[in-house]
Amino acid sequence: MGIRTALLPLLAAALLLTGCAASDAQEPDASAATDGTLEQIASLGIDTSDPAAIVEGLDTLPVDRRPAPEALTVSVMPQEIVLQPGDVSLPLGDAGFYLSIAPYVEQTHPCTFHSLTTCLGELQNTPIELTITDAISEEVIVSKITATADNGFVGVWLPHDGEFDVRIVSAEGAAEQRVTTGADDPTCLTSMQLLT
Repeated sequence: MGIRTALLPLLAAALLLTGCAASDAQEPDASAATDGTLEQIASLGIDTSDPAAIVEGLDTLPVDRRPAPEALTVSVMPQEIVLQPGDVSLPLGDAGFYLSIAPYVEQTHPCTFHSLTTCLGELQNTPIELTITDAISEEVIVSKITATADNGFVGVWLPHDGEFDVRIVSAEGAAEQRVTTGADDPTCLTSMQLLT
C-alpha cells in the first residue's frame, strides 16, 4: 500500500505534464491554420482584423471571386464564425446576430447556418425592399431599399435574443416570415418565397 500511495502523486504529475505537452504541441498548428486562413481571406481584399468585417466582406464578394470550398469555408453561427481548414472559431462579440436572407421565386435550398463561401440563392443582384420589425415592440429595426448580393443573399445584423418579422418586397412578389435570434437559431433564411 505504501508504494501505491507514493506512486499516485507521480502518476498524477505525469498525466498533468502529458496534458500540457499535448496542448502546447497543438497550439502552433492551430495558430498556423488561423494565420493561413486569414491570409487567404485578406488576399480577397477583406479586413481580417474584425470578424464582422469578414462576414460582410465574404457575403458580398462576387461569386466568381469566391475561393474553392476545399480551400476555404466560412460559416456563420449565432455568436461566432467558423473557418475551415483549421476549424478556427472567431467570436462575433458585440456585432450582433447576422442573418443572411435569400428570397426566392422558384428554387431554394435548405440552410441552417449560412456559409459565406458556398451558399447561393436564386435571385442574384435583385432589387428588394427589406423591412424588419421587432415582433414585440413593433419597432422598425431595418427599413431599406437594397439588392441581394451576387450570391443571392442580403445580410443584416440584428440584436441577439429577439423575435422579428421580416418582410421582403420586389418586382417578383412579396414574402413575410418571423425569425428569432437566439443562441441556437439559424443564421440562414432561405424559405421566403416571393408571391404575387
